[in-house]
Amino acid sequence: MSIKKMISELFDIKLPEAVSEVDSDGVYVSCNEKGAVVGGATIPQKARAYSLLAKNIREGKSTFEISEKPHFETLGAMIDMSRGGVMKVESVKKYIKYLAAHGYNMLMLYTEDTYEVKEYPYLGYQRGRYTVGELREIDDFAFSLGIEVIPCIQTLGHMEQFLRYSVNDPIADNARVLLVGEEKTYEFIEACIKTVRSAFRTKRIHIGCDETVGLGLGQYLVKNGMRDRFEIFSEHLGRVCELCRKYDFHPMMWSDMYFSIVEKSKEEDYMPHVIVPQYAIDAMPDADMVFWDYYHTNNEFYKINIEKHKNFNRPVVFGGGIWTWDGFVPNYDHTYNTMKPALEECLRGGVPEVVVTIWSNDGCETSHMLAIPSLSLFSEYCYKGETCTEDDIWSFSNFATGMTEELSHAISDFFFREDGAIRAGKHVLWSDPLINLLCFDINIEGGKKYLTDAIEVCKKYENTGYILAVLRACLDKCDIHLNLRNKYKAGDRAWLSDFVKRRLPEIIADFEKLHTLHREMWYRDYKVYGFENIMCRYGAAIERLRHTERVINDYLSGVISEIEELEPELIRGQKCKWLGANDFMYIHTM
Repeated sequence: MSIKKMISELFDIKLPEAVSEVDSDGVYVSCNEKGAVVGGATIPQKARAYSLLAKNIREGKSTFEISEKPHFETLGAMIDMSRGGVMKVESVKKYIKYLAAHGYNMLMLYTEDTYEVKEYPYLGYQRGRYTVGELREIDDFAFSLGIEVIPCIQTLGHMEQFLRYSVNDPIADNARVLLVGEEKTYEFIEACIKTVRSAFRTKRIHIGCDETVGLGLGQYLVKNGMRDRFEIFSEHLGRVCELCRKYDFHPMMWSDMYFSIVEKSKEEDYMPHVIVPQYAIDAMPDADMVFWDYYHTNNEFYKINIEKHKNFNRPVVFGGGIWTWDGFVPNYDHTYNTMKPALEECLRGGVPEVVVTIWSNDGCETSHMLAIPSLSLFSEYCYKGETCTEDDIWSFSNFATGMTEELSHAISDFFFREDGAIRAGKHVLWSDPLINLLCFDINIEGGKKYLTDAIEVCKKYENTGYILAVLRACLDKCDIHLNLRNKYKAGDRAWLSDFVKRRLPEIIADFEKLHTLHREMWYRDYKVYGFENIMCRYGAAIERLRHTERVINDYLSGVISEIEELEPELIRGQKCKWLGANDFMYIHTM
């Protein structure tokens, strides 16, 4: 593949005819009246050099020289393909082009169950799983651009989509975790490892093993009695690592269990006071540890945990994150605020490998494509080191995607400037207009102002139709929650009449427009499976708005004497994190 042609087409820019490619120690680009020279030690470095050439030409510069050396040996991205959406192969290829253009040299596709294993037909059943052929196609394409694709699977927890089928009960400890010690469990894991071995060139594999909630307390407890959880975990990890070696893989794993399994009162995954005991370190098999965190905004947290990971006497791999998992749009601001200190400490601590995770919790409501503007946060720290500035990050992002700092702040205001995990905008948008479960002290008045201002900013930019639709739908729900209950209790029938005749039809139209734009975006980039879940949410949201219209009309015409849902006083309480769409909708189980 011609890197020059790829960069020219990706960024829609004409590059000079006379461009010489050279091998160099790091990224190199120069341009003058005689022509241009681009260089790098790897294909991604050369691709980044071409990107810098294109960027400076677009900025009107005709003479310049740039040299950069990567501060991380590996700069990778992990894209979640298991929480509702599986990207089409062509979309993954497009992502790979952007990764190369930024200078990334590694990619993981996080697949809990969304890859085929012939012996286990329920793995990824009707979930859009990749075939082995599709995985090979992705690997081949990435290889042509110098990017290593590492399989990223699960071999203990996070297996609920597979274990939901009763045929798999013999290998289930509980609804999420595989049964340790059961030979059929290791037959399954071996089949998974053997399959990905046939699909990828790499000698590395990510075996997961994080957040194994309830390990040893389900079917394992019935069969074996109570055992120390670390002993169970360590025994299983040893067997999985043996299987990896059998198929010429060197494993890596999420490291959180080593920090949380020894702490009885776990509050978070890497509590600063927790010290991993030496017996746990000694028992660890030959596997690389991935320290992941995307929540802290202080340098000290990352510094402490990087040092703790060095005690394992293995290269430290850091897994950061672009905040895509809290609904509809990325939280670019929270991404910057959490990853800036993380990347600073990775540089100071000599961390050799950095991976940016792009998760899609709670149904993949946010397109992975919308995360691309934040790739520059990681690439600029990688290639500029501690001299990297916020201007550097947004300058490259603006060139690559059109995302400016101003626009990123506006989009991030969908989350009401709360901690990202509060998911304020998502909850307001999905909330019921009558049965108001938004009782956790979300500042809707402040949110309305943020959304109103954000809409005005987004109007200045092209290709923000979907973003505007998200902001308007959320603003609509803010108006409902700020006014409907109060006006009803005040007996303001004139307001209710205007609301049901004029405002509610507008709100319903806004939600239908958002649904249409969201569906178009999904079917462009993803396999069909997964959107049915989001579609159910839209269907419920729109129907509840129509029901609200009927209820208010019945009240105004005297068919009912009160609107029962608006009678209770709302209870205020503390903010809650990690609630999903169903926590603020009306889908209840009895």
